[in-house]
Amino acid sequence: MSAIEWIAVIGLTALTAYLVLRCFRRPRRFMRNVYRTLARAVRRLCTGAVYYLLWLFPRDKRLILFTSDEGEAFNDNPKYLFQKFIAQPGFRCVWITRNADVYDAMKQSGYEVCMLQSRQGRWMQLRAGTLIHSNSLKEEFNYVLAGGATSINCWHGVGLKRVWYRNKNAFSGKWTAQPPSLKRSYHLWWAGLNRARRNYVISTSEEVSAYYPATYNVPMDHVLNLGQARNDVFFDDTLEEGTLPPEFQKGKVIVYMPTYRAYNVRRGDREMIGSGIDLEKLSAMLKKYGYTFVIKQHRFNTQEGAEQRKYENIVDISSLNYALDPQLLLKYTDILITDYSSAYTDFLLLDRPVLFYCYDLEDYLSQWELNFDYDYVTPGPKVFSSDELIAALEKILQGQDEYEAERQRVKRVFYSPENQGPVAQKQMDYIIDNIIKR
Repeated sequence: MSAIEWIAVIGLTALTAYLVLRCFRRPRRFMRNVYRTLARAVRRLCTGAVYYLLWLFPRDKRLILFTSDEGEAFNDNPKYLFQKFIAQPGFRCVWITRNADVYDAMKQSGYEVCMLQSRQGRWMQLRAGTLIHSNSLKEEFNYVLAGGATSINCWHGVGLKRVWYRNKNAFSGKWTAQPPSLKRSYHLWWAGLNRARRNYVISTSEEVSAYYPATYNVPMDHVLNLGQARNDVFFDDTLEEGTLPPEFQKGKVIVYMPTYRAYNVRRGDREMIGSGIDLEKLSAMLKKYGYTFVIKQHRFNTQEGAEQRKYENIVDISSLNYALDPQLLLKYTDILITDYSSAYTDFLLLDRPVLFYCYDLEDYLSQWELNFDYDYVTPGPKVFSSDELIAALEKILQGQDEYEAERQRVKRVFYSPENQGPVAQKQMDYIIDNIIKR
């Protein structure tokens, strides 16, 4: 036998011996693991076969489905595109949701809306030619039914952290980083089912567009540098919907809007972000300058602090969640305090002071890789403790704004000049002319 044949025989013998020994040592656990692995593989292969077979099902290019926030809300970029499209003749625009409250509210407003897993909702997903959404296909649709459509991902912010295929903690990113192998190919094939037949993603600037192909696994000509429709509310009062407490609109407001973080805990666990702030000292300073301090945590961190309720000028509105459009809150914010949240990149369009309370910067960077160097794209004071936060904030309240030029520079990083105003109309025109009609 040749050397290669000898190596093959030895390898198969070693593998067989290993499997026999494993089975002998822990037969039940071994067989259970083998069964689970094979069952998962069979389910995935069957799911993938159905997913691709349904590409053959005829699609109606006039039917457009919209959703956002994993189907839980009527908000974000798809909301403002939806409101543009429903006034456009020749199209049937339907909002898809998994939230019964959203369904009831939209029905009462006269919109056409379907529950995601209803019979009608499934039929819509099987027939729709275009999907406009703000996250991934698997999180916002029945991807097996909807996969044969064209996906236009508006995303939900120009964030700092890497996501999808560039995020080493994500399924797709983990396997992208692995060396070539049959196992890697299998897992990346499965990850690929999180995309539709044709996929586009909306960007906001040339610098942002540069890393979108590797992030979302799309060709560069499918990256559309068209801005974010949700920011149109900054420039057009007629787009305002819902209610915002009057003290936020008429008074002087500082908003603390941190991003979500959960180090080594499951999604849904709660933590009190920024709980180390000296609220008594903060309240006294706010009273001196006549400001209200509003806390709006990420929707995955909605636990209110009982201590904060002792101060009338410190308000935690985190529990409002979907009842409040964050863009509307930003519109009436005078000073924004954040950390790594994409909220500040939108806020730059309003050219108001931003303060970065990054008390856990080292821990955060150990969990997340960023698309940019943090210092390069954070145009404001960076503070790491309660005393530093209050001192920096008081300087801003006294009128010391040292970062105006930096804000303009960073704004151009995240938003091309043509995307620094209303963009929903041009997005709709582009989608109709260059994607749907083709």
